Amino acid sequence: MREKAKKFWYFISEKKMTVSSAALVLGSTYLVSNILGVFRERLIAARFGANHMTDIFYASFKIPDVIYNLLVLGAVSSAFIPIFVDSINDKEDKDSNFVASNFLNFLLILTIILGIVVYVLAWKLVPLLLPGFFAEGVNGDFHTLSVAVTSVRVMLLSPIIFAISAVLGGILNSHKRFIAYAMAPVIYNLAIIFSIIYLSPRTDPPIYGILIGVVVGAFLHAAIQLLPALSSGFRYKFVLNLRKFKLPKIIKLTVPRMLAMGAQQVNIVVDTVIASFFVGGITMLNFANNIQTVPTVIFGIAISTAVFPVLAELKTKGQHDDFKNTISTSLRKILYFVIPASIGMIILRAQIIRLLYGVGNFGWDSTFWTAKALGYFAIGVAAQGVIPLLLRGFYAIKDTKTPFVVSLITMTVNIVFAVSLPFIAIWDLEIAGVALAFSIAGFVNAGLLYYLLQGKIGKIDTDNKLFASVIKVGLLSIVMGIIAHYSLFFFDYFVDTERVVGLFIQTMGAVSLAVIFYFGSTYLFKIEEAQNLFMRRTKKS
Repeated sequence: MREKAKKFWYFISEKKMTVSSAALVLGSTYLVSNILGVFRERLIAARFGANHMTDIFYASFKIPDVIYNLLVLGAVSSAFIPIFVDSINDKEDKDSNFVASNFLNFLLILTIILGIVVYVLAWKLVPLLLPGFFAEGVNGDFHTLSVAVTSVRVMLLSPIIFAISAVLGGILNSHKRFIAYAMAPVIYNLAIIFSIIYLSPRTDPPIYGILIGVVVGAFLHAAIQLLPALSSGFRYKFVLNLRKFKLPKIIKLTVPRMLAMGAQQVNIVVDTVIASFFVGGITMLNFANNIQTVPTVIFGIAISTAVFPVLAELKTKGQHDDFKNTISTSLRKILYFVIPASIGMIILRAQIIRLLYGVGNFGWDSTFWTAKALGYFAIGVAAQGVIPLLLRGFYAIKDTKTPFVVSLITMTVNIVFAVSLPFIAIWDLEIAGVALAFSIAGFVNAGLLYYLLQGKIGKIDTDNKLFASVIKVGLLSIVMGIIAHYSLFFFDYFVDTERVVGLFIQTMGAVSLAVIFYFGSTYLFKIEEAQNLFMRRTKKS
């Protein structure tokens, strides 16, 4: 047993990866993590349905998430990793441990201080976040407010723990070691699932038990990355110096990114405020959003995360043509998967929601509006898929100001549509209007980032391969969608879709035909991504 444990830790600690292998590992583990996440949401839907208590659970993430995204995520992704890569590539630089430790200590102090402030002000902040709850009178009682405040306070532990995890993950990414980093979300989701099954029945209200699972999951998220980070050479130093160890440079790069993340968080808060006016709106929007992010996480984030250290190295070495080619190739890879995923979710939105969440206390009305929200979210999946890569293109050239300007424009677009679309009675969008606003803003975001990145590094699609690939993939994805749509009617003749088994057979039959057509046709039309995919499979076999 001890020998197996040693082999396991050696495997996740020591293996450096190429971009392709890293993307495969990240994509695979993200897929597992998303499956677990969907299972987690299904448990919540079955046990609690879509109501004010589940809305409180999901809303309790919002304020801690703002702290994490503002102070931690933006700093690690945009500033720490490129500078840390420079540090470990500089053979004469012996300060990489001090750079990481100094940055980590700085983040911890900031998150703790801000967490204390929010803890004290929680009674004032929660009614501002959930005005729809407390405008209703009946539901907006003291007990509801008390539960919401307690939930937010418990969740304030998560950004502190995730700050440690993010820095450890940044260290591993910089050393091109992705296995432990990729496994962390899986462990996190397993902890929450355990809490839903075993802890929530033992707490009153039940969401307190789930919150305990979230905090424990965050701790495990950091813990699994600690030994691999130590194996890569990291040694923690008890140091805090605001003027040394490249912290001023990190802060300088982080501030624009932090402001950009602030704009994104404003969007999230606005969406939450609007959703609070619809009973179960926050829960339904969260369920639909979790599904639409699956292609982005598995392909967009996995590929962009794997390629980021390479982009940083290419920029450091001055290999500009390779830099542009890497971005172009990565964009084609992402779009090859996310465009058909977008079409597929639009066509199969009702079947997906009914299968995943249409159980227990999650009634037909909730299923209908969640499916409608998913359809409008799915429109913007292609844009959301490429945004992480485009952002990392800017970060690799150490430009965080341009994404900030773009985020302000995107925030404005999202807010204008989010506060108007749900309440236009003639369109009957309601909560789905927030999803449509998100998709519109996503296309604005991706379009501006692509255009402005070209202004910084030159034309990305120099050989027009990206344009040709998007046209071919788009057209074949539309045909795939038509096949999926009409195959639903075909299978409906043979199975009873009122039953779960029949609905599953109908959905999987449509998905199977669509997948066979898409991959087969893209291979026959000699789309490079399909050719590479099948050639790699053939070589492995």
